[in-house]
Amino acid sequence: MNSNPLEALFGIFNKLSMQQKMLIGGAILLTIVMLGVLVFFLNEPNYSVLYSGLAEEDASKVVDELTAEKVPYKIEDNGRTIKVPKDKLYETRLSLAGKGIPGSGVIGYELFDKNTMGMSEFMQKLNYKRALEGELARTIMQQEGIEGVRVHIVIPQKSVFKSEEKPPTASVVLKLKHSYEPDKGTVTAIVNLVASSVEGLQPGKVTLLDSRGRLLSKDFEDNPVAFSSAKQYEMKQSVENYLAAKAQTILDNVVGYGNSMIQVNADINFDQIEKTMETFDPESQVAVSEQTIKSENNGNQRGDSTAQTNENSTTNYEISKSVEKVLQGSGNIIRLSVAAVVNDVAKEVNKGDKTDIVHKPRTADQMKKLEEIIKNAVGINPQRQDQFSLVNISFETNTLDDLPEEKPGILDYVERFQNIILIIIAAIAGIFILKGLMSKLKNEKILIGTINGDGTYALEAGAGSTGAKNPQQLQGKVKKSLMPLGDIEDEISEEAAYKKNREAKISNYVSKNPVDASKLINAWLHDDELS
Repeated sequence: MNSNPLEALFGIFNKLSMQQKMLIGGAILLTIVMLGVLVFFLNEPNYSVLYSGLAEEDASKVVDELTAEKVPYKIEDNGRTIKVPKDKLYETRLSLAGKGIPGSGVIGYELFDKNTMGMSEFMQKLNYKRALEGELARTIMQQEGIEGVRVHIVIPQKSVFKSEEKPPTASVVLKLKHSYEPDKGTVTAIVNLVASSVEGLQPGKVTLLDSRGRLLSKDFEDNPVAFSSAKQYEMKQSVENYLAAKAQTILDNVVGYGNSMIQVNADINFDQIEKTMETFDPESQVAVSEQTIKSENNGNQRGDSTAQTNENSTTNYEISKSVEKVLQGSGNIIRLSVAAVVNDVAKEVNKGDKTDIVHKPRTADQMKKLEEIIKNAVGINPQRQDQFSLVNISFETNTLDDLPEEKPGILDYVERFQNIILIIIAAIAGIFILKGLMSKLKNEKILIGTINGDGTYALEAGAGSTGAKNPQQLQGKVKKSLMPLGDIEDEISEEAAYKKNREAKISNYVSKNPVDASKLINAWLHDDELS
């Protein structure tokens, strides 16, 4: 027996058939390829988004700068998204920002950084309008869900006559991200932003639409009544939510979370009234002015006794008057309607070994206290004929404690342990592939034997000899009838050895019993002729 394991392994490999050698070679090659792909995938850097939604000219500048800095990158979304390795994300972003890249293609007030000496007044106004449009576009683009913005402002020339002046107008086109729909608050904010940035521009003169041609600012019309109606509805809803939240907070702390519900309806007066009242008091008189006339008569001669003095006094009175100017604001609550529902009290009742939950109505004293608390919280005023309703009804919903607790799923940990998961999957796949190859190799019939000194071959139990009916019996027979092999070690299967052994036995029997053999052969031939 060879003491060198490597030579013994090569000896066994040389005895295999070509198909078996190809299977083992393919398995080894496939394992090497899988390990190479796995190592290459794990060593690939994790890319993060550097910029997204870039214009073509900005993307070109970013790519040129990354190429010059020898920073690896990936381009996605038709060139609008650029990714870099995660460990170089912030460093690269700060470096590009210091160089003014990307510029988003929008020009703002930096337009006036250049020397404009000798420029006409028309060009100055045009540049101012361009800069204002660019700054507004930059500000609007910071909103969530907005990918691009175009702003157009029309500022008419001022006229000498007020009646001939035209108000400024503006139009804004939004390029929204996929599946993003701006809500009413976002539309209102953008319209008010543009209107507040241009002198004399009213919100009703701002047109807002998206890149698909849908009008978003349809609530802002020239008619101020339509615009104020939307504001009034928002104010009414805000008052109702505020009052309901105050009462709901108290009920949650008293009866428990989920055991109460309250709704408030508020009728609000939005009329604006200006009153001027004058009140006169006839009972009170006030001296406004007093006039005194004094006249003297000294006579014609000295010593004349007809000299006299006359004095007349006139006083002017006026009735007391008070003038009162009252401006009654809008938003006064005319009437409140409050509806509240509370759940029954849940109590545990022991019935033998079981514990049941029984719901019992609340007492009248407790309901009275709850009613007083809610009325004081929302400000119920009987003089306004406010309506209030508090009902005790058993709820059919589960409490918050009975709700199933949401646990993080498997997908939440995939990103964190993705490298380990890939290694495990690759290892399992390699084991299954090798197992399949070894099973195929095991089913192949391999006969391994030893060569004696006289050049004969002794058969032994070979690997994969599962196809033989009785391997031990076959082994003994073959060892007794040693077969000459010559100088070359032939690959002999068990079936071939078994067939060779049968031929040897038949030949030996014919040579020893020629008469019986001839009779047997004659009988066979006779049976073939009859059949």
